[in-house]
Amino acid sequence: MMFRINVACIWIAAVILLLGGCTAAQDSGDGPEAALILANPNDVRHFLADEAIANGDIYLEDNKVHINVVGLGREVAERFAGKFTPTSYVLHNVTYTAGELESAYTQLSDRELFSQLNLYGLWVDVKRNKIWISVPDDSLASARKVLEQQIEPGMLSYEVRELGEPHVTGTIVQLEADPVKRILILEPGKEEPTYWFSLNQRSELYNAQGQKAAWKDLKQGQQVHLWSTGMVEDSLPAQATLRRLELITK
Repeated sequence: MMFRINVACIWIAAVILLLGGCTAAQDSGDGPEAALILANPNDVRHFLADEAIANGDIYLEDNKVHINVVGLGREVAERFAGKFTPTSYVLHNVTYTAGELESAYTQLSDRELFSQLNLYGLWVDVKRNKIWISVPDDSLASARKVLEQQIEPGMLSYEVRELGEPHVTGTIVQLEADPVKRILILEPGKEEPTYWFSLNQRSELYNAQGQKAAWKDLKQGQQVHLWSTGMVEDSLPAQATLRRLELITK
């Protein structure tokens, strides 16, 4: 029996093998992108330091590393593109470095300043590249005037606390004057007292007629509306600082 070799078929098979080999080489990851790595916080921080790139902080969101870069431009973007896989990070152009925000935060954290300006809270907003300050509405104007003489105004944002509805309504079951003035409150329907409210120099007391009251006017058994400064310690009873108290007419 004789076998005939089909030369045309051999030639076609060789072409297929050649093309297949080229495709395999292209898919093997030997191209320029093979050197790119997935961005992670640790590698990104090292890269920022090694490249001396001025930056705000970084954070994780939607499975990507978000990087705040001060004065982000094409040249810096290209440096990142040459290091990290494009789908693993997002660059944001910001104004302030993490160090500048931290320095301002430390300066504003002074307890005397908090007391003087009646500030309620302070935190760094990494995403917005800002420092947020919580302050009651009736102290905003005076606090802002002082703060923006010490800190660049563009770095600051304000959470203004309106008075609104009472945070707690209840009955005074105990008063203490030492070491600080504070009152223990029992809320309706509760078996045990639920809040200690401590007074500070900014706490406001009013009688049932809306007139200013004093510490000596408070008695056990009185029913009161209370507003806190917003900072509540989760304990038993909970502990808060008093912004305003109003006696309720029985």
